[in-house]
Amino acid sequence: MTKKLCGPFRLWRFALLSSVSVSNFVVAGGAFAQQTPAAPQAAAASDVLPEVVVTAQHKPEYEKDVPLAVTSISPDEITALESDGEDIRMLAARVPSLNIESSFGRTYPRFYIRGLGNSDFTYNAQQPVSVVEDDVVLENPIIKAFPIFDTAGVEVLRGPQGTLFGRNTPAGVVKIDAVKPSDTYSGFADISYGTYNTVDFTGAVGGAIVPGVLDFRFSSLEDRRDDWVTNINPNTQYHKGLEGYSDTAGRFQLLYKPSDNVDALWEVDGRALDGTARLFRANIIQKGTNNLIPGFNIDQINTNGDNYQNLGTWGTHLSVDDDIGAFTLTSISAYEHGSVRSRGDISGGNFTVPPPVGSPGQGFPDETSDSVPGLDQITQELRASTNGDGPLQNQAGFFYFHEYLHLDDFDYASSGAQDITLNQTQSTESFGIFDSAQYKITDALTFGAGLRFSTDDKHYQVQCTLTCVAPPVSALHVSSSDVTWNVSATYAITPDTNIYGRIATGYLAPALDGRNFEYDFGNTSNAALTEAKAEDTISYEIGVKSDLFDHKANVGLTAYSWTTDNIQLTADGGGSNTTTLLNAHRAIGEGIESVFDFKPVPQLLLTSSASYNFTQIQDPNLVTSGCGGGCTMENPVANAALGTYYINHNALPQAPRWIVNGTAKYTIPLENNTAIYAMTDWSYRSSVNFFLYQAVEFTGQPLLLGGLRVGYVDNDRHFEISAYARNILDEVKVTGAIDFDNLTGFVNDPRVVGVEARYSF
Repeated sequence: MTKKLCGPFRLWRFALLSSVSVSNFVVAGGAFAQQTPAAPQAAAASDVLPEVVVTAQHKPEYEKDVPLAVTSISPDEITALESDGEDIRMLAARVPSLNIESSFGRTYPRFYIRGLGNSDFTYNAQQPVSVVEDDVVLENPIIKAFPIFDTAGVEVLRGPQGTLFGRNTPAGVVKIDAVKPSDTYSGFADISYGTYNTVDFTGAVGGAIVPGVLDFRFSSLEDRRDDWVTNINPNTQYHKGLEGYSDTAGRFQLLYKPSDNVDALWEVDGRALDGTARLFRANIIQKGTNNLIPGFNIDQINTNGDNYQNLGTWGTHLSVDDDIGAFTLTSISAYEHGSVRSRGDISGGNFTVPPPVGSPGQGFPDETSDSVPGLDQITQELRASTNGDGPLQNQAGFFYFHEYLHLDDFDYASSGAQDITLNQTQSTESFGIFDSAQYKITDALTFGAGLRFSTDDKHYQVQCTLTCVAPPVSALHVSSSDVTWNVSATYAITPDTNIYGRIATGYLAPALDGRNFEYDFGNTSNAALTEAKAEDTISYEIGVKSDLFDHKANVGLTAYSWTTDNIQLTADGGGSNTTTLLNAHRAIGEGIESVFDFKPVPQLLLTSSASYNFTQIQDPNLVTSGCGGGCTMENPVANAALGTYYINHNALPQAPRWIVNGTAKYTIPLENNTAIYAMTDWSYRSSVNFFLYQAVEFTGQPLLLGGLRVGYVDNDRHFEISAYARNILDEVKVTGAIDFDNLTGFVNDPRVVGVEARYSF
C-alpha cells in the first residue's frame, strides 16, 4: 500500500526538494556561465547548441525566458520516431512527465502529464491535457489523433495552462505547429519501407504564387502496414488477418499578405484511416503476476468476433494577424468534423467453441462497436497583443467553443447478432475571457500574471433502442463556470541562467455519461446516467534554466507540486461490467523534472531528460468494483458481497513514477559536403496501474523502447538514405487490459526494421 503523503510533511518535502535542487543547479549554472562568454558567437556555429525558440505564450520567445516547464521536440527527432509509421503515441516518454496510451489503436490517444489524465475510453470523455495544432484546440479524441507530419516542432507545456489556453488544460498542453508557407520554393519527399510491409511516406511542396503576396504549402502523409496477426479460430466468419492499416492525411495552406501589416493564413486538412481496432487477447496475463503467459505468440489470436476501424476527419481554419501599431489583433476561426466506426471483441477470445477455461482464446459473449456518425466543433478566438520591447507586454482576448457529438454504442451476442443499441448526443458550449501580462521590473526581474473566466453549458441525452431498461430516453444538463489564474516571476542570475517560480490553476469542465443505460447481463440496477462535477487544480513549481560551457550545453530543472479537488475519475469494467463517472475528494502529485542537452564536440549531440512523478488519490470513502477475472486484488475490501474495494492512497492510472529518455547522434564529415551518421534514441517508463484499483495482474511492467538509425547524407544533392530499427530490443509488454471476466490484455508493437530515403529541395 502506498504511504499517505499529506499536510505539513508534503509541503516541507516539496520546499526542501525545490530549494536544494534549484539552488544546486543555480550555483553550478551561474559558475559555468561566468567562466565563459555568454554570447553564442564566441564559438563557431557548428560547435554550439542553437537557442531554442518556443511559442508557449502565443509569441516567439527563447525557451529559457519562459516562466513555465516547456520542452520542445525537434523536427529531426519527429522524423526518426515516425519512420515505422507510428502515430501520435510515439511522443510518449519523449519529454519529462508525458505518457500517452490507447485502447482504440490509432484513433483515440489518451494523454497524461505529471500523472494527470483520463483513462476513460468513450468518445465524449474529456481529458485534462489539451492538444493544440496551429493554434486550434482539438478537443475530441477523434481529432486529437491527427498524425504529426511536416512539422516545425512539438512543444509540451507541463502544468495548468488555464489562462492563455483555457478550459480542460489543468495538466498541460501538447502544442503542434506545421511548417508554414513562405516565398522560398522548397519541399521534400521521404519514404521508408520496413517489417510487415510497413510503408511510411511524407512529403511537402510550397513557395510563392505571387511573390511577397501569396504563398502556398501542400503536405501529405501515407502510412500502410499489412496484416501481421492471424486469427486462428477456424470457425470465424470474419477477417483472419489483423493489425494492418492504411492511414492517409493531407494539409493545404495559403498565406495571403495584402500589406506589411496583415497576414491571413487559411488551412484545410483531412485524414482517412482504414484499419484494425485494438486487439484484446484473452488470458495472456499469467495469474499471480503481471507477466505474459509462457509461450505467448504475438502473431496469433483466437477470437470469434469481428474487428475493424474506420475514421475520417477534416477541418479548416483561418488565422488573421493585423498589426495596428501598438497592438496586433489576432483572429482564429476554425471548424473540425469527424466520424469513426470501431468494432472489436472485448473478451479477446472465442466463445462459440471455447478453449479450456483460463487459456488464451477462452472468452465470454461480449463484442462491442462504437460509432461516431458525426462530430462537429467550432471555435473562435480573438486576442489583442502589445507590440514593441517596452517593459509591459499584454495579451487579452475572447474564446468561444461549440461541439456537437452523436455517439452510438452497439453490443453483439456470440452469434454476431446485435443485442444492445445505445444512441447518445452531447452538445457543449463554452465561453472564455482572458488577460495575461508580463512586466519587466528591472533588466533581471520579470513578473507575470494572468486571469481567465470560463463558462460551460452541456446537454446530454441517451436513448436505448434495443434491449432497453425503462425509461428508454434520459437526459442531463449541467452548467459550470470558473476563474483560473497564474502568477510567475523570472530572475536572470546571469545572462545565461534564469530562475523562475510559478503558481497556476486549472479547470476541467463537468463530464456526463450514460453507458450503463442498458440491460447488461441481466443487471438493471446500474441503468443510470452518471456525472463527474468540475474539478480544480492548483500547481506550484520552481525551476532553473541555463546555458553552459559557452553554449555547448543546456540545462533545465523543475520541481513541482499540484493538488486537484473533486478530481474526475472513471471506474470502468470490473466484476460489475459497468462504467461510472465519479469524483474523488482530492488527488495530489509532486515531482522533479530535468532536461540536459550537450554538444561536447561538433560531431556529437547528446540529449536527455527525466522525471519523477508521485501521484496519490486521497478519499477514504471512495470505493470501486474490483476485477471480474480472477485477478489478485491488493486494496482493502469495502463490501465483499458487492465486490467493492477502497482505493484511497492509490496512484492514478497510467501515471508512471519514472520517465527517462535520451538520444545520441554522431556525425562523421566526408569529402564533397557529405557525411555519415549514427543515431540512437531510448525511452523508459516505470510500472503503471491500468485501473483505479491495484491488482497484481493489471499492473503494467516497466517499458524500455530503443531506436537505432544509421545514414548517409549528401548535402549538395539534398539526399539522405538510412537504415532504422524501432523497438530494437523487441520488448513486448502488456500495456492495457480488459478486466470484465478474464485476464485479457493488449500489447505494444514488436520490433520493426527498415530503410528510408529522403530528398529535399
